[in-house]
Amino acid sequence: PCSFSPRKEKKVDNMKPKHPDEQEIPFRLRELIKSREAMKCPDPGKRRAAEKKQQPKSKGPKTQGDIPVPKFRRGKGESERSYVCRMEQEVQRVLFLTKNQLQREPEKEATAPEKSKRKKEFQNKKLEKARKKKEEKKEAMLEKSLFQDTVAFGEVVTQPPTITSRPRGRGPAEQAGRKRLLLTSRLGQSQTSPVSAAAPVSMARRRIVEEERARVIQAYRDIQRRKQQQREAARGSARAGRRVP
Repeated sequence: PCSFSPRKEKKVDNMKPKHPDEQEIPFRLRELIKSREAMKCPDPGKRRAAEKKQQPKSKGPKTQGDIPVPKFRRGKGESERSYVCRMEQEVQRVLFLTKNQLQREPEKEATAPEKSKRKKEFQNKKLEKARKKKEEKKEAMLEKSLFQDTVAFGEVVTQPPTITSRPRGRGPAEQAGRKRLLLTSRLGQSQTSPVSAAAPVSMARRRIVEEERARVIQAYRDIQRRKQQQREAARGSARAGRRVP
């Protein structure tokens, strides 16, 4: 019995051309020529399909009981008589449905909310929320900047800070008890002074206090001067280290 071996197909790629004098047009160039010819002479069937796609569709919601309006087009191979008969039958059917449909009251029908209106309201809410968030962020940054103290570079303080403001809700201590009340005037206590005068400070005590204050201020200045010298020495050593190769 003879065995049939499958026929080997010859490879077409990279073969020697049969006619060296004739050269085929490349595939891409042929496709380009075809597309240009198709643009010059378009197919009528494809043109109708494209026009059908471009026709805008009615976006209005159809209510229950609406009768669709028929669209007539003569079919391929349809005679004029059959085409007219078909149109008459369709018109009679639409008239019959129109006469026998239920009485409609559009003013009583519940109108559906418009999509564009809801979308606009949503966008307005979103913008209002973003605006409020931006204002809150701005207020927070302003409040934060009020509590920050800007210090210039290399600024040196020579003495401790002095308190210039008084505590809230309290007046000066000297005014306590000086108010003349109606009860005290009736009781006859207005002749006696309600507040005893402060004891006078001696000259020696005042001198000791002033010397102590001057000593503390001088010590604070010395500490600040030493810190400034240390910073300058550290900067000089860092610059010298950078210059050394």
